[in-house]
Amino acid sequence: MTQLAGRLSDLAGTGQMITFDAVGLPETVVHGEVAEVASGPYAPLLAEAITHAFDHDDRAWDHAAAQFSTGFARQLSVLHLTSALEKLLGSTNTAKALAKPLNGALLTGLYEAVQSVPLLAAARLEGAVRLAVSKMVSPIKVWGILEELDAHSPEGFLERLPRILGLALDCWSQDEQLITETVRSLLMLLAADEASDVDAFVELGCDHLRSALSAQSLDKVSEHITTAREWFNTAEAAEEARHDAQAYAAVCDAVLAFTTGDATAVAAAAARLDTALQHRDAGHWGMHQPAWLQPQLAAEVAWGRLVLRLHRAAELLLEDVWMEPWAALDDVLSAYSASRTVCPLGSQDGSGLALLVEPAVEDSFLRRQALLAQLRRAASAPEQHPGTGFDHPTAAVLVANIDRRMASAAAQTDREAHTPAGDGADESGPSENDVERAYRFAPTTVRKLGIDFASALARNISDEALVVIDGLTHTEDLARLRNSDPVVVPLLNRFLAQLSVFPDFTGETRRTFSLLVEQTLLFLKAAADLDTATAFGEGRFDTNNKKIRIRDYRRRYNKADGDAVPVENDLQQHFFQWLRTGQLGALAQVEAINQALGRADVLVSFGPLQYLTEIKKNPTNSDRDYLQGKYLAQAAEYSNTNVPFGQLLVLDLTEKTKAGSLRVDELAWVTSHRPPGASVDRAVVAGIVTGNRFTPSEFS
Repeated sequence: MTQLAGRLSDLAGTGQMITFDAVGLPETVVHGEVAEVASGPYAPLLAEAITHAFDHDDRAWDHAAAQFSTGFARQLSVLHLTSALEKLLGSTNTAKALAKPLNGALLTGLYEAVQSVPLLAAARLEGAVRLAVSKMVSPIKVWGILEELDAHSPEGFLERLPRILGLALDCWSQDEQLITETVRSLLMLLAADEASDVDAFVELGCDHLRSALSAQSLDKVSEHITTAREWFNTAEAAEEARHDAQAYAAVCDAVLAFTTGDATAVAAAAARLDTALQHRDAGHWGMHQPAWLQPQLAAEVAWGRLVLRLHRAAELLLEDVWMEPWAALDDVLSAYSASRTVCPLGSQDGSGLALLVEPAVEDSFLRRQALLAQLRRAASAPEQHPGTGFDHPTAAVLVANIDRRMASAAAQTDREAHTPAGDGADESGPSENDVERAYRFAPTTVRKLGIDFASALARNISDEALVVIDGLTHTEDLARLRNSDPVVVPLLNRFLAQLSVFPDFTGETRRTFSLLVEQTLLFLKAAADLDTATAFGEGRFDTNNKKIRIRDYRRRYNKADGDAVPVENDLQQHFFQWLRTGQLGALAQVEAINQALGRADVLVSFGPLQYLTEIKKNPTNSDRDYLQGKYLAQAAEYSNTNVPFGQLLVLDLTEKTKAGSLRVDELAWVTSHRPPGASVDRAVVAGIVTGNRFTPSEFS
């Protein structure tokens, strides 16, 4: 132990303040030993002394502090590194003085550290991102690191990565489009990895909720908030302990319920939010919370305050008369303005939510003339308010918006009354009002089935009926997420989220391709589970020829002993028969002709919509990148004359060891292919069926 380390230990052991003066060693000794101590277990204590020097403007130790980063680059303990960083970055003066050398120490050799010490690498990256978002150093180096990361890193690194990326989006989503798209793409990849998926779900949900705040159009606000709710629900279904996911899902539910005037649903969402936050607080009781996470907690408080305002306003707006009009109006105006003033982490303004909240308030006044009369009276005579805090500007804006809507509706009625039959505009399609109603009252239906379908539906039914249909759509989503299957359901939901980025994945295409993908995932699970008798029938013999034993293409074979080598047709027939015995039975064909100048291995047709599953085998390499390079272009080629969605199944016949097999959710993924010169991506759901495999009993 160095002299400096010994003195730091003594000071900490006796509870004394740790400063360079208290250390009591000559400057030359301190200077010579700082780097070594910074690389070892006493780095946090040394960081405390450095922080004290900068906070008290003791410049005598500047040189010693400068040596800290040199040694800190060799720090191998996650605990000591994070503790030292908390000390250094907790002091503004220290962080400013050491930002550049610290940044260099944290990022130097990071790629190598990801592979050798993944948890330490994650802690170093987190520290570098914190420096960059605090604007104490240029973010260029960190951006370069983020752009080079991928989802094939060790599990320990991936587990910490989503929150780091979320921090980046918190701070850069409004200003740096290039890096935020890179971060979002990486989060989507992490959402497909078991080590990081739940945390990635939450960060993607927060990103969409953040985008909803700054969106400038109703369609974007509706899209972002329903997408956010879907990500939070996915995280909540996958991991009950993610109370923040439960809280944010409740926030989304409250806003959407307020939009439709459902006071009961708003109250239920507010209660769920309160419960989730209580559980979160109980779970964190007595635990250290880093200072840099405090803004996130403040954001949750801001959202909670908004939901409470919406809850109170929703109840009041259902009443026909207000017995205490001034107090009631204060609550309603508070909710009306809160949609523009709430500014959680990472947002510049909350105007996006106003596109959902404000019309709901205005609708309530339009439906209840007594309340509207009270509003007009308050706006014209604010001096009668018993208190001093009446929000007259908001009341005036609300009255003006209501008057504008009433005038517009009257003008439309007058035009219709004076337009001769047959001389008006084409009324065969939905109007702008129908589109707006669809986004406001049926946002989940829009997301699942497309705006064309939802707005056509809105044209023929009332607002109340739209809300009911949207509730059924959302309930069906929740039922799927909370299904008991722990592998297929999360995997299917992840795939649907990834497919949603493709513009054509809407309406009937979304509904039908989702059914096929679900059946394919169930097949992959069954192929990994079922024994030969269950998978291929009792007796293991061909039903047409009892002398022919059915070959289980999944089991091990020995070519030298004369065993037949499995072929693509084995997997093709198994998958085809699986579809034939399920809900898509009448829709599946095998070896259909006239498909891209050839034959389709397995074709499933939903009327004019067709999806082809290409079947392959490979005995040499089961790596994803290799299989995509070899077979993806062919699988995508069949979708050139229909919707751009298809599937690829590969029978993996590579030699196996008794080290174990990959999980089903590690053998399926969503990818895409775009031929040179093309403008449309072809989406492909790919899966591997493991063949030539050992049975569990053979591992002993």
